[in-house]
Amino acid sequence: MEQYRGVKRAHPDAFLFFRLGDFYEMFFDDAVRGAALLGLTLTSRNKQDPAPIPMCGIPWHQRDAYVARLLRLGHKVAICDQLEDAATAKGIVQRGVTEVLTPGSVMAEGFVEPAANNFLAALWPAGDSLGVCLIDTSTGEVKLAEPPWDEASAFLARLGVSEWVVPEADALVEPARGRLDAARRGLAGAVSPMPIAAFLAGDPLADRWGAEGAREAAAAPEAARAAAAAIAYLERVQGGPARQLVRIERWSAAGTMTVDATTARHLELFQHAPGGEARHTLWHHVNLCVTALGARRLRAWLERPLATLAPLVARQDAVERWIAAGAARGEVREALRGMPDLERLAARIVCERATPRDLGALRDALARLPHLAARIDASGVPMSSPARAALAGIPALESRLAAALVDEPPAIAREGGIVRSGFDELRDRLDQVAHSGKRWIMDLEAAERARTGIPSLKVGFNRVFGYYLEVTRPHLARVPADYERRQTLTTAERFVTPELKTKEGEVLGAEERLVAREIELFTALRAEAATHRAAIERAADALAALDAESTLAEAAARYGWTRPRLEDSDRLTLDGARHPVVERLLPGGEFVPNDCALDGARRQILLLTGPNMGGKSTYLRQIALAVLLAQAGSFVPATRAEIGLVDRLFTRVGASDRLGAGESTFMVEMRETAAILAAATPRSLVLLDELGRGTATYDGLALAWAVTEFLHAGGGPRPRTLFATHYHELTQLAGTLPRLANVHATVKEWGDEVVFLHRIAEGAADRSYGIQVAQRAGLPAPVVARAREVLRELERERTVEHLEAAEAGGSLPLFAAAPAPAHPVIAELERLDPERLTPLEALERLARWKREVGGGGGGGRPNA
Repeated sequence: MEQYRGVKRAHPDAFLFFRLGDFYEMFFDDAVRGAALLGLTLTSRNKQDPAPIPMCGIPWHQRDAYVARLLRLGHKVAICDQLEDAATAKGIVQRGVTEVLTPGSVMAEGFVEPAANNFLAALWPAGDSLGVCLIDTSTGEVKLAEPPWDEASAFLARLGVSEWVVPEADALVEPARGRLDAARRGLAGAVSPMPIAAFLAGDPLADRWGAEGAREAAAAPEAARAAAAAIAYLERVQGGPARQLVRIERWSAAGTMTVDATTARHLELFQHAPGGEARHTLWHHVNLCVTALGARRLRAWLERPLATLAPLVARQDAVERWIAAGAARGEVREALRGMPDLERLAARIVCERATPRDLGALRDALARLPHLAARIDASGVPMSSPARAALAGIPALESRLAAALVDEPPAIAREGGIVRSGFDELRDRLDQVAHSGKRWIMDLEAAERARTGIPSLKVGFNRVFGYYLEVTRPHLARVPADYERRQTLTTAERFVTPELKTKEGEVLGAEERLVAREIELFTALRAEAATHRAAIERAADALAALDAESTLAEAAARYGWTRPRLEDSDRLTLDGARHPVVERLLPGGEFVPNDCALDGARRQILLLTGPNMGGKSTYLRQIALAVLLAQAGSFVPATRAEIGLVDRLFTRVGASDRLGAGESTFMVEMRETAAILAAATPRSLVLLDELGRGTATYDGLALAWAVTEFLHAGGGPRPRTLFATHYHELTQLAGTLPRLANVHATVKEWGDEVVFLHRIAEGAADRSYGIQVAQRAGLPAPVVARAREVLRELERERTVEHLEAAEAGGSLPLFAAAPAPAHPVIAELERLDPERLTPLEALERLARWKREVGGGGGGGRPNA
């Protein structure tokens, strides 16, 4: 165990998988935590000791499956392998860490999500901003950003980071330490501290990225510091230079629509709500991509929609061309289906992590590119010159790989079987020696049976004793004198002969040299492929764009979506808009489309009232999703759409709490609302649903009233706003706020029942029909009946005068003070039934009431 402890000390923050024979074992705390996380049986070593050592293990061939689970949970794993053969080792088998796998540094396909980036984020706290470097080691992408501190938390929350590289806490001083902690608070992902020197070191980024990359880094110097630390960390854990990190891009808020993590969660873009299903997300219905490349590109478009007209129109034009292609679009997509992930292949090749199977996949992909280009030409969809050049392939590399590799290369190189016969003369000679020797050994069995007369004699092989002749015990008397005993079994003896030992040496030596030669050839082929990295990445880029654009066309054609007209304005007009997810979940034709008209100058705020279950929340979400799809370059679920470009999309929909952070549902609601009011602009789109419902009625109404006036005020943000509410008092604001219009979800009453029409119409609703919804939900009849009685009483007492202006001239309206509660005597009088009182009881009560109101009185019992 001292060997284990020594290795563990070097990797204290990782689960240590320690190879013992055919198992990887975990010990001590790793075993206790690993058994709980992975569902393994926890046992112990040295069970007779007073303090047995906890342990658990997994079969060696199932390692990657268990590692992937730990990585997804945000943990690191160090792999400690046997560095020598246990059969020939003297004393304790030499072991060492051969891999350190962390959530943000892994590259193998089994450890990363095919349709999403796997980002490692390095953070550097600067004076006015946060330096951020995002790296996807599996694709070679590097993103630099410097969000200001007031936007840093929201920026990080929407990234989906697997691992964070941060300065060691002790090296930071305030306020940098507090700001960094606040920006990252509550975000998932492993944390890997680095010495502050790694951030301040003059890493030669210019040498790595070239002149263009150096310009990007110079424009974001704080992010470049984060990049230096991220690269140093990756090269440490990966045990070599991160050569794949050459594709650098600087992110800025300009040119993209901001969609924060809260909005993405409320709209269920990629992750369904608790209790939901994958089919409840937009991604489930839009991701019709046929390659992992295309899926990642499409996801990036949805995560960072554009806010600039020219590139959006170009993307729309490409989608429209693919729609016009009709059946030819399907043929192109079929030719594209299953294309290997060239982006991640290129990264593994450059990093010397590619396997023989990876090179085989590259060979097959390069061979398919010209056929795909021919299909595109036949479709009539024009290709740009760069795309045409990228899809021409790399003929020299493709022919070289085709000549060198077997049809189905193995997943690992160490056992050979990689190179095709005829490619290398030395390899072929070694193969001939190895195979001729094996044939001689196999022929030996028949020859020795004939020579010895032992019919059951057989030739075998194992790793410890090599080749042998096995004779069962009944025939041992016939064993020739030249047989040398090698091993004794219960039922047989194993022998060798001088000739067999000589031939075994030739065969095994030839096999070892054959495998070594094939590994040498494979390594050279991989290095040759790495010199074509740029061309492979250009092909990957063209394939990703092709798949993403044709997928948006496929969705538009399949779902009946239309091309939106985009413009630089503050208008938003949708005719016959539909929810892209809800429509797919309902039987055909059941979804009710609705119109929406917003105009920053005349119709800035729509106040939506109506019943529960009337479709208000669905209406809000479908407007937001239409805008997001449009600015991702997609067509939209509507019969007509004219959309003024949105710079920020905000939603305050649904109810949730953060108990772990000590925040109630109402506190979360207020924090999200505060963020909206602080960041919204006249080009933003704000969706508010049931604001203020998490507190007392009057408090909630007051807040909703004040927020509405703030959004409308001339000096305020004045974003286009949809506000769904059950506070019917707010509808009065249409009389004082000229850019506010009332709309409502319609119903049809039928006795005590209502039919929800899900149609949005002009004007305010007069009631919410909550009791009817409760009745439908199955509340007991007595509860419903009592609720109706209470509602009638409340409606009788409620007056419009509860709301009145505190002063003329634009100050926020305030609520009049609630009337003082009735005096107990008055309350008792209201409950009194005079017909049931005797004269004596009446006199006694009058005397008591006189005393209670402070009027004195005799105080004694009245005479009869």
